[in-house]
Amino acid sequence: MSMADLLAPETMLAASTARTGLSDFGDPGFREGFDRLLSDIRALDLPEAFAQATAFRIGQFLDARALAVDGLRRHGEVLATPVRRPLIIAGLVRSGTTALHQLLSLDPQFQGPEHWLTVAPKPRPPRDRWQDDPHYRAVADSIAAFVASAPEMLDDHMMSADGIEESLFILATGFASNMWPSMWPVPRYDLWYRDRDDRDSYRWLADVLRLIGKGDDRRWLLKNPTDLFSLGEVLDVFPDAMIVQTHRDPVEAMPSICNLILAAQRVFSGDRADPVAIGGREAEMWAVALDRAERVRAGSANRFFDIEFRDFTRDQLGTVKRLYDHFGLTLDASTEAAMQAWLDAHPRRAAVAGPRYRPEDFGLTADGLRERFADYRARRGYA
Repeated sequence: MSMADLLAPETMLAASTARTGLSDFGDPGFREGFDRLLSDIRALDLPEAFAQATAFRIGQFLDARALAVDGLRRHGEVLATPVRRPLIIAGLVRSGTTALHQLLSLDPQFQGPEHWLTVAPKPRPPRDRWQDDPHYRAVADSIAAFVASAPEMLDDHMMSADGIEESLFILATGFASNMWPSMWPVPRYDLWYRDRDDRDSYRWLADVLRLIGKGDDRRWLLKNPTDLFSLGEVLDVFPDAMIVQTHRDPVEAMPSICNLILAAQRVFSGDRADPVAIGGREAEMWAVALDRAERVRAGSANRFFDIEFRDFTRDQLGTVKRLYDHFGLTLDASTEAAMQAWLDAHPRRAAVAGPRYRPEDFGLTADGLRERFADYRARRGYA
């Protein structure tokens, strides 16, 4: 089979059905993004090894979609379950969202989508049965292989099969997601994605959460930096959400963001990954996201809690306590102790002399970033 045929939509769908035994992928509206994505990827003319890795990765998300559709059919009663007042972490990538997410996930009053259940959505089984679940074992093996090919992703994302995961992984099964331009250079797909209304994506997310959390009435803890880009749609679907927005000077964060995207694209695209194209795309994407979020916030009655990266890194547990106070949540002594133990076991890496990555590595300049993010930097006092 040619690489173009391997990545053809009907081939990919048939392969997913062969793996899962499921042929129902739900609302056919997902095909618009799916077909556009594969068209852009085929145009890259990837070498065989990268095309195979691409087919495997996208196939995982097709399988997850089919499993979710099947689960929602089997457990249709969950669709009536309200998703009440979720706590949602959003913020510029590299602004402390992952560490904050990990800390809050230690609180048993929250539930979050574990990584393996975003890959194989189903009602969450009892924890002591996970090791016997073939889906769990397959996901753990897949993560081990991915981290071996891009070890920096483990440091940056703290990936594990049983750890809490970003809602981005569920949103990606709708095939209208920022995940895909982060893994392949797909400019036509990207333009389509950034110009669409995301309400259907977040309604799908809510339904998959209902499936995973069947019988569990705890508050949802969610995290996805790209929620800033679609914050209006997020609040339409989750109108009582508590939003935590993390902040960091984009002039500092952007080179690190670009390096993270470059590492991911190199895994699946090899030398098709272009640092300069990544720099231009990420700077534009996040400037738009921050401006959109500000406009939504200005017209919203929701309570937001803002966290400055420098404040969080200086006093992580104190920041968490202020967050709980702001939203009227209770932090009990045992959870606080667990959070402190996690912080002791995961000390923040000491800064090396000078920046690890430079804007120039990605076709950017510090002055250009200051200009691009001028409004946001002025609002946050970075200017």
